[in-house]
Amino acid sequence: MPNLVGTRIDKYEIQSEVGHGGMAVVYRGLDTVLNREVAVKVLHPHMAEREESRARLRREALTVARLRHENILEIYDYSGENAAESFLVTEFIHGMTLREWLDTRWRPRPALAALVVHRLCVALGHAHKLGIVHRDIKPENVMIRQDGCIKLMDFGIAQIIDHQKLTMTGQLLGSPAYMAPELISGKPIDARTDLFAVGIMLYQLATGALPFSGRNPHEVLSRIADAEYPKACTICPLVDDELEAIIAKALAREPDLRYQSAEDFARELERYLEEVGIPAAQEEVTAYFVDWDRYVDQLDKRVCGTLMQHAEAAARAGHSARAIRLLGRVLELEKDQKQAKTMLSRLRTRERTVRRLMVGAASLGLTALSSGAAVLWYMTPPSVENLPRGEDRIAAAPLPVTTPHSKKAVSDAEAGAPVPVPVPPEAIPRKITGTRPIEPTTKVSKPTASKCLLEIAGMPFAVASASTHTLKVAGHPQRVDKQTLEIAVDDDPTQVQLDGSMYRGAVQVHRKDCFPGATVKLQVRPRAAILTFSGAPRGTTVRCTAGPCPDLSAHLIESDRFPEIPMTSHEAKLRLEFRATGFNSQAKDIPVYPGNNNYSLALTPLQPR
Repeated sequence: MPNLVGTRIDKYEIQSEVGHGGMAVVYRGLDTVLNREVAVKVLHPHMAEREESRARLRREALTVARLRHENILEIYDYSGENAAESFLVTEFIHGMTLREWLDTRWRPRPALAALVVHRLCVALGHAHKLGIVHRDIKPENVMIRQDGCIKLMDFGIAQIIDHQKLTMTGQLLGSPAYMAPELISGKPIDARTDLFAVGIMLYQLATGALPFSGRNPHEVLSRIADAEYPKACTICPLVDDELEAIIAKALAREPDLRYQSAEDFARELERYLEEVGIPAAQEEVTAYFVDWDRYVDQLDKRVCGTLMQHAEAAARAGHSARAIRLLGRVLELEKDQKQAKTMLSRLRTRERTVRRLMVGAASLGLTALSSGAAVLWYMTPPSVENLPRGEDRIAAAPLPVTTPHSKKAVSDAEAGAPVPVPVPPEAIPRKITGTRPIEPTTKVSKPTASKCLLEIAGMPFAVASASTHTLKVAGHPQRVDKQTLEIAVDDDPTQVQLDGSMYRGAVQVHRKDCFPGATVKLQVRPRAAILTFSGAPRGTTVRCTAGPCPDLSAHLIESDRFPEIPMTSHEAKLRLEFRATGFNSQAKDIPVYPGNNNYSLALTPLQPR
């Protein structure tokens, strides 16, 4: 497509190119009538010739024109179906996409993730009320304006519920990593389809990773269809049970099990934010995007302060378990928080004391029960069944009420009546005045930690021991100085996690599996490779032609981020082709590694003929 910079389309002067995609090019322009800056989205000529593409652009124009919301990109104008150039005119956003922000400035925090996603839910709630489903929710379609306001954009494949007539047999529109199961299977879609994608973004913002990943799009789609993903807390320990539950509901495979509306989703996030003392307001989002580093530091302090208050209230009410959980969240954010450490130590001591007392009381109860049974046994009147052999005759004779020397006894003897045989003293049951001695109660102590070997598998040891990776056992950092190292398991189960810029993995170790001589394997996986390029002339495009290519499309380096490359090993080889107007094209074989990869380019200018 010829570059339109310096030309004029209708009443719009085209000033510079700001974006380049598979369907269209986005320019910064000037509305010469209203004298305002605009964005002009122009279809590629080969796309403009297709009826389907023009219909899609028209649908986007009609769709977005109905939306009036502070968090949705506003549309100003549309070329019409029969114009020479098919274009769309919207407000111009000075800023960057959320995708670019994630790559350069984002520090995962659960409360921050909830804040941003709450604004998206509010915007989607407005669209859904008008019967509009976006169908392509992803960070690339969220703009961050310089004043901190976020804008949801690109309703190009939005569907008007019950009015969508355009069929797309054989086509899969949208980004695979953010698709809902029903989009993959071809089942009917509705507003809950967007909420699944929002749930993926909530997971990504809270952890810094996508829930569904794989070596290729097919594997990603398969995992989405099965709703298989690692729990967010295994990726980022800051994620608490409350946010984990919200994510789980948003990512339910069946739409009926998800949030049933964007408003429901937003209210749940509001309750979560209220719990940590952060108001769910645009002002908070704006404050973050305007001064992100300072805001995050203050956010941690605010959240810790609120959690400490809740922990103290729970402790006073006798809810020690809840208080301990809250204090654990505090220490994840501020590891050296002295007040939390002191309170946590005191609560754990109290918990151990209570457990020992309960065990002791149970032991005493059993002893008392045994003693009582013994008393009853000893005080049972003698009978034929409970006397020693040979004493049954004595037992059968009735005991006299009077002594042998009483007058009644003499008269009975004189009368020829049988005289009772005196009972030997040792045959008379003795009255028990006490209980049997109580055996001393055995002191119950906490089981000692089980020790075993942990083998870190799936990554080179040189990378494992690097400072960019951290191993945590039950939340406690541990030095990684060997491929196989000893760990101690206190709890059942104990969470063991390795996280870093290139690899990550987690495993739960049970006490029964951890004993001297045993080896537990921690299988880690490489992160997706992210490619960035420096030194490229403006207008340079890059396309993957060989190797594990994420796609075969050309991507404009300054605005169209190269897709992530799923990694199955520590290194992969790609063949990339670079093109730029006025420069010789270049094909280059490059190695890529898990995590961030930056490559410097040096294209040679074309020689004048």
